[in-house]
Amino acid sequence: MNYPPDRFAVSREAWPFLAPAVVAALIAYGLGMRWWTLVPLVAAAYVLWFFRNPERMTPRRPDAVVAPADGTVVAAGVVPSEDFEDGQALRVAIFMSLFSVHVNWAPVGAKVTAAEHFPGKFLNAMDDKSGEENERKVMRLETPGGTRAVLKLVAGLVARRIVCPLEAGDSVAHGEKVGLIRFGSRAEVLLPASSRLQVSAGMSVRGGETILALLEPSQPPADTPRTPAQTEQE
Repeated sequence: MNYPPDRFAVSREAWPFLAPAVVAALIAYGLGMRWWTLVPLVAAAYVLWFFRNPERMTPRRPDAVVAPADGTVVAAGVVPSEDFEDGQALRVAIFMSLFSVHVNWAPVGAKVTAAEHFPGKFLNAMDDKSGEENERKVMRLETPGGTRAVLKLVAGLVARRIVCPLEAGDSVAHGEKVGLIRFGSRAEVLLPASSRLQVSAGMSVRGGETILALLEPSQPPADTPRTPAQTEQE
């Protein structure tokens, strides 16, 4: 699964907004209203810029959890969570402004074990309550090593549509494009509390590239022989 399924520089989600602006500019030009063409042309330029669809270089290390979105880290720390066995999770929340790239990336390579859409409010995505009260799509992930993670895509004050086709049973590659949120929003990643945090509140991050945290290595079963390298690392 990859969203969008093409490598165009602009996401296909731009077309419903771009086409009317271009038509309006052509009509204004045809009516001789040359100065009025600037308004729809500026709108068209913003749409193209907002829906830009960049390619990113994801770090080649399996323990790295990468940012699911461009933006500013607004929360980073351990919070209560029923999705994890010990009742706690490391949460990193990223705010996407109207000027951020709004494509979303998979934070880890994983299988989607559950995907739910929750209707809700449209609070400012900077508000910490928005992650639980706003309209959102929540995906529970499991890495090949058995580590659990949760990805939340949250609508904001202006954002009114979350575009993410991921459903239970799908698999995603590390750093793969998984969706897009239109016009200002928030993305959150929840991880085991033992994960090693690599960012702090206020930092700017790049989706698919910036490492948010490092997962603790999975412990092999007691009857699994350990390699000399594993023993030496301990």
